[in-house]
Amino acid sequence: MKTYPLQSMTMEQAQQKQFRLVDIICQHFPGSDFLTQGDLGLVPGLNQPQITQRVECVLADFFSAESAALVGGAGTGALRAGLAAMLKPSETLLVHNAPIYPTTRVSIEQMGIQVILADFNRLTDVKRVIADRRPQACLIQHTRQKIDDRYHLADIIELMNENNIPTIIDDNYAVMKVPLIGCEAKASLSTFSSFKLLGPAGVGGDCWKAAMDQ
Repeated sequence: MKTYPLQSMTMEQAQQKQFRLVDIICQHFPGSDFLTQGDLGLVPGLNQPQITQRVECVLADFFSAESAALVGGAGTGALRAGLAAMLKPSETLLVHNAPIYPTTRVSIEQMGIQVILADFNRLTDVKRVIADRRPQACLIQHTRQKIDDRYHLADIIELMNENNIPTIIDDNYAVMKVPLIGCEAKASLSTFSSFKLLGPAGVGGDCWKAAMDQ
């Protein structure tokens, strides 16, 4: 069977991406700021921890996003929060005609979201489903769900944007491994586990580890 794996960055490209992340961190945490104790409570007037806000600014700048938010529960928690912000119970969510990641399925079922299926490998099928069902949001898993998946993330996002359908991207296992993630391809929201930014094995490909993991 022919397969269509995601195009991973080269070692040099992955290194340059991490160098850029470190550079942006230094812009937001200059000098000795990086050595602070971190958050010791909420800041009056800001109503949230100040260091957390600065880290969110780092992530927003790095991924060219309007804003970023750190939430509990890693990638699963981010997806759950994103679905809750984007949809109300019983509203409709377009997903690829493939097994939904188990923890994501739990979040969908807990919210009572109605799932609409389309074959993302065939844009004609996706267009037909949009015309027939008018989903209220679309969930796209960046990494492959089936061995023969071949859809391009940017193509699905572009189609959704043309139809004014907000998109939430599960970028887990793709962030820092491929050149662009969902929000960089004009998706409404990207979600992933933050620990995948700087390690351990599997980040940027299984062939290397970030300095944090040394």
